[in-house]
Amino acid sequence: MAALFSNKLWRYAFLWTLTVILALSGVAFFEQQNLVRELTAKSATLHRLASQRADQHDAHLTSLSAIFVAGGIERQDLLLEVAATITRFYPRITSVNLVPYDQSQPMIETQPGLSLAARERVVDLARNSTGALQIQQMPDLLDHYLLVKRSPNSDAAQHGLALVIDARALIATDDVFWQQPSVALRLLTPDAQTVLVGQFSPGETGFSKPLGSVSQPLIFETSLRIGLADVLPMGRVLAVFALITTLILLLALASKQRARTKDAESRAKLSAQETRLAHASRVNAMGEMASGMAHELAQPLTAILSQAQAGRHLARRGDVERLGKVFEDTVSQAQRAANILDRLRRWSKPNRAPSARCAVHDAAHNVQNLLAQEAASKGATIILSLHDDPLFIDADPVELEQVVFNLVRNALDASDAAQVTIHTHLEEQSVILDVRDNGTGVPEHIKPRIFDPFVTGKPDGTGLGLALCQRLVEEMDGNILLLDDTDQTTFRLSLPLSNKTVAP
Repeated sequence: MAALFSNKLWRYAFLWTLTVILALSGVAFFEQQNLVRELTAKSATLHRLASQRADQHDAHLTSLSAIFVAGGIERQDLLLEVAATITRFYPRITSVNLVPYDQSQPMIETQPGLSLAARERVVDLARNSTGALQIQQMPDLLDHYLLVKRSPNSDAAQHGLALVIDARALIATDDVFWQQPSVALRLLTPDAQTVLVGQFSPGETGFSKPLGSVSQPLIFETSLRIGLADVLPMGRVLAVFALITTLILLLALASKQRARTKDAESRAKLSAQETRLAHASRVNAMGEMASGMAHELAQPLTAILSQAQAGRHLARRGDVERLGKVFEDTVSQAQRAANILDRLRRWSKPNRAPSARCAVHDAAHNVQNLLAQEAASKGATIILSLHDDPLFIDADPVELEQVVFNLVRNALDASDAAQVTIHTHLEEQSVILDVRDNGTGVPEHIKPRIFDPFVTGKPDGTGLGLALCQRLVEEMDGNILLLDDTDQTTFRLSLPLSNKTVAP
């Protein structure tokens, strides 16, 4: 039983572990997919915002170029006024600069202005322009880039109009999603050779797309570093553990209930089979009983009929003296038939009295006294070999005495001058009572059926005595058997030792 319970426990533990692993794998997969979807959605939103901002730069350069062409150097105040407004409302544009090709010409710029290298870069980009805006990283501010337009936008241009744009501010956002340490973003030049903003390790899950601006197709990239804690949050893990543990317990209870139901069904089937077998056994027993009764009652009834016919004949002749003997024989045979029926009644339905704590040795002494005269008439002896201490069982004292009486009486009938011994001893929690005799023994052919009704080895026996003994002993929760391989014929009673205490 313990091994079976241990096997079930290991099976449920394995099932729990396997289910937890599968469930956590599923949770991790879906959490990862959710994180990737969220990164994609957030990246698309920020990409769209940055693209809109970049498109605004085109409009600013167009308006600034138109003001300069209309007013010229003489009305640089107009250009500076518009430039100041732009930088105030769009802080990512850190300065507006008008750089002449001829360095002897005056330059118009907002603070903080351009370095010499930056001015030269603006002139080179403007000269190389064929009409499209030019973009390049600032030589001295690596996270800024120049957006250059020639002015006027024709081959006659003599100035380069440049916006210095903070790339970091271009992709700035208040969304707390981008503040997570596992999330990173960066902005690269259109040729993807130079990183303006950000840095992350290759191989991480991410998003990459150029900005939707014709003039500034900067490459916008994001990444997400997914760790174990991200795909298996503690709350989800605990919830999975609790849910699976509950399901396994419910499964175990259901399995146990199903096993109980199957066991109950099996017991019901066995009970039905036992009922059918018992019924068949009773039918067979009734057949044997009827056959035995017919056989046993046939002799006394035949004798009674014969004696009655003889008596009628003697009465007709007037032979009164011989009638007395005939009547005595008739009464004897009628008494024998009555004894057969009485034993049959006691075997089939014993009169059960409430069990009580009774002394086994008292029953042995009483039987010895009851059969002392009969034993003496046959030249037999009844010897008591009893345990040193009193032995008690739970039974009806009269029934116990009846069983011992029948066994000793059978032993006395086994042969003349028989020596019968009643021996008692203890075996663990059982009282053992043996009735031994040195008679001729039980015939071999009836030993297997010695306790069946109407089976007897005595010429005038009814075959109900031992059957009655077996029934009474079974009612006492004990058993009776004929021992094999013993020097003397031995019937053994084994009865549970009483655990009742004597009332004070």
